[in-house]
Amino acid sequence: MTTLAPLQQLQNLPLCKVDDEVLHQAFVTAYGQLNSIRKRLTLDDLEQRLLDNCTNALEQIQIDIGMRLNHETDTYNLMLETLEQAQQQLSAQSALQSEVAQIRLDAENAIEEAREAANLQVLEADNRVINAENQLEGVRSALTTAQLAIATMTQEYTQYRRKNPERLARDLNERDKTISQMRADRKKDSSKRQELQSKLNIADKVVGEERRQRAATANDLMKTTALYNHLKERVDFHDGREDVRQFLLQLPDGTGDVGCYIYNFHFGLSVFHGIRDISIETADFHFQIRTAMMLAMDVVPGIWGNPVFRLLPELVPMWDTTINDELHTLIMKRLAQDFPRLHQRIQDGKAAPVSELAIPTRVLNALIKAGYETVADAGGELPDQLAKVKGLSEVSVNEIRAAINSWCIKWAQVNGDIENIKNPKIKRR
Repeated sequence: MTTLAPLQQLQNLPLCKVDDEVLHQAFVTAYGQLNSIRKRLTLDDLEQRLLDNCTNALEQIQIDIGMRLNHETDTYNLMLETLEQAQQQLSAQSALQSEVAQIRLDAENAIEEAREAANLQVLEADNRVINAENQLEGVRSALTTAQLAIATMTQEYTQYRRKNPERLARDLNERDKTISQMRADRKKDSSKRQELQSKLNIADKVVGEERRQRAATANDLMKTTALYNHLKERVDFHDGREDVRQFLLQLPDGTGDVGCYIYNFHFGLSVFHGIRDISIETADFHFQIRTAMMLAMDVVPGIWGNPVFRLLPELVPMWDTTINDELHTLIMKRLAQDFPRLHQRIQDGKAAPVSELAIPTRVLNALIKAGYETVADAGGELPDQLAKVKGLSEVSVNEIRAAINSWCIKWAQVNGDIENIKNPKIKRR
């Protein structure tokens, strides 16, 4: 019976049905429930902070779960690698056992052959002994002859030593010593050369690392310089006073008028919690309305091109709506440059009748009666202003905002998503 290898068994384990996408959708649902609670309930500051703390805790849980899943994934991959190495070692050992068995069989066969060859060699040795005894007699005779020859050679060597000095032998010994010393010196030089080459390689690595760090530092310096120059140009370019247009607000008693001015600034503002959902947080511009009455109102761009600001009660009786139209024109001009897709959605929203919103008939009739003709008209209105419309309740306002959101989703399915209008760096409270 065959069994799966440990690595294959581990790979054939069933996958967990709760994957990252399921967890993500669960957290998205939880966030949606918390946002629904936030929208439907009227909470004081303490309850609002408690709900925000709950949201932050849920976000931290999501982060911790992600870190835990990543850790388990790394552990699983390490386990797979370890099992794969063990499987390879086991396969190598199996091959080695087969090879050892074959070697043992070959050795036994070789031993048997060696025994037979040894017996044959014994017989041959006996024959050689007999032959050797016969040859020994001849060797003895030859030895006697050799002794006579050695004696003759000794006499000749003695005569040679007398004729030739011993200096040749000493020179030969000195040459052999010199050669040995040169070989030792060459070995030492080779060792020193290897040591110097190793130090040179280390120095090359250090120099290369320093060059890379210097290049990275130079690159960072170039980026920082470019960012500094860009910011400096923006600061030097604008002080908020160019193209200032004046409007005259008539006093209620008709005794005179008040000057009103629109200033534009090339940097954005963080928006308040109450208007964050209908404003562009990442817009790199804002406006300010100033009056001769020493009053000022900051204006941020809305996601429907409308100016979002709190109208001071002192100006309500004398307010001129042409100021809103002028601000709308300025905002749409900037959106066309910085947010072209959002600009297109606003244009389509102006062309879409309010009847395209999926809202009850009574709510639709109340909007039309109040003068809201297009989707952009209803979307650009602040929630507290919609709540003042006759025939609309807080629940109706929530239905209108949900329908506007659905209209935007359908628009994105046909035309694509708009640019990111939320700044993740803004800390929500």
